[in-house]
Amino acid sequence: MYSLIRNNVTQKLHRDFISIFGSLSRSIITNAPPLTETRKNDGDDPKISNSQSSSSSNINKTIDNKVPWKANVVEMPIAMNPQYIIDNCREHREGGFYYDHRIIVPEMPEKYTVKPFETRKTGGNHPDTGRKEYRRVGGGLKKTWLWIDTMRQGPKSGPPLVERVIRIMNSDCHTAKVALIGHGNTLRYILATENLKVGDLVKTSGEIPKNPVKASEGDAYPVGALPTGTIVNCVENYPGQGAKYAMNAGTFATIMKRVDNRCILQLPTKHEISILEQCMVTVGRLSNVEHNEFIYGKAGAKRLMGIRPKLGLFHPKTGRFGRRPFRPKPILVITGEKPDYPNVIKLQHPSLDSYR
Repeated sequence: MYSLIRNNVTQKLHRDFISIFGSLSRSIITNAPPLTETRKNDGDDPKISNSQSSSSSNINKTIDNKVPWKANVVEMPIAMNPQYIIDNCREHREGGFYYDHRIIVPEMPEKYTVKPFETRKTGGNHPDTGRKEYRRVGGGLKKTWLWIDTMRQGPKSGPPLVERVIRIMNSDCHTAKVALIGHGNTLRYILATENLKVGDLVKTSGEIPKNPVKASEGDAYPVGALPTGTIVNCVENYPGQGAKYAMNAGTFATIMKRVDNRCILQLPTKHEISILEQCMVTVGRLSNVEHNEFIYGKAGAKRLMGIRPKLGLFHPKTGRFGRRPFRPKPILVITGEKPDYPNVIKLQHPSLDSYR
C-alpha cells in the first residue's frame, strides 16, 4: 500500500518538475542572443585541423579581425631549430640524436614540427658500436618524443608575443606535462606550469623595463624583469641557449636578489647560481607535482618502463645516526659566453675495467 502511494507521489512530482523547467528553458531560449553574436565572441580559438569547410574558414577569418586580444599579437618564428639539438643534446648521430640511454630519435626534420616522433630502444647499448654501456636497460612500451621549444624568445621592445594554450597532455619522455600553444598559424610545445589551463593566454617578452613586471603564471620574461622572490622554471644558462635548470616535474627556482646586471637564483637543489639578467625564465612551478610520490606497486610496472630488475648487492645505510653536515656550495657564477669544451676521448684497456 505504501509503495503504491509513494510511486504515485513521485510520478506527480516528476510531471510538475518537467513542466516548470520546460517553461524556463523556453523563456531562456527566446531571450538568448542570436547564434552569430555568440560565434563572434567565441571565435578566438586557433585553427588546428585542415578538414574544416571553406565556409567555416571564411567565418573564422572575419571573426579573428574583431577579437580584442589579437590586436597586439606579435607573430614570430619558432626559435627551436635542429642546431640547438646539435649544440645541447647528449650525443648526435647522422639524421637523428641520442636522446637518452634508453631511447633514440632516429630522424629529425629540417623544420620544427608538432608531430610526435617515433623512437627506437637502445637496450643499454651504444647505437653505433653496439657496446653495452648501461645495465638494467631493456624492454618496455613504445614511446613517442615531442619536440619541446625551450627557447621562449620574444620581442625586445613593444607589445609581447601572446599565445593561447590549446591543449595540455602527458609526454612519454618528459616528467612534466606538455602544453600546445599557438599564435596565428604557428604551433609549438612548451612545458606546462602547475595551474596552466586550456584557453589561457601566455606572454613572451624580451624587454627589461625599469620597474619589475607583474607577470602571471606561464609567462616568459628575462630574469632581470621580474621582482625578487618570484618562482620560476626553465631557467636559461646563457642568453639564447635555451632552458637548462628546473625542467623536471614539480621543480622551480627562486629569484633571490639582483646585483648590477646579474641575478642570483636558488635552484631546486638549494644551490645558488648567478646568471645574466638577459636569461629567459618562465614564471611558475612546473606541473605534475606528485610525480615523485608515485608508487609502482609491482615489478611489472618498471618492466613496462624499460627498467630491468637489479640484484641486492648494494644496500643503503639505515640513516639511524643522521647525516654528516656539509658546507653549502659557493655561488656558481655563469659568464655570458659559452665555453668550448674539447671532445676528449679517454682510452682504457679492457683488462683495467672490472665491469666489462
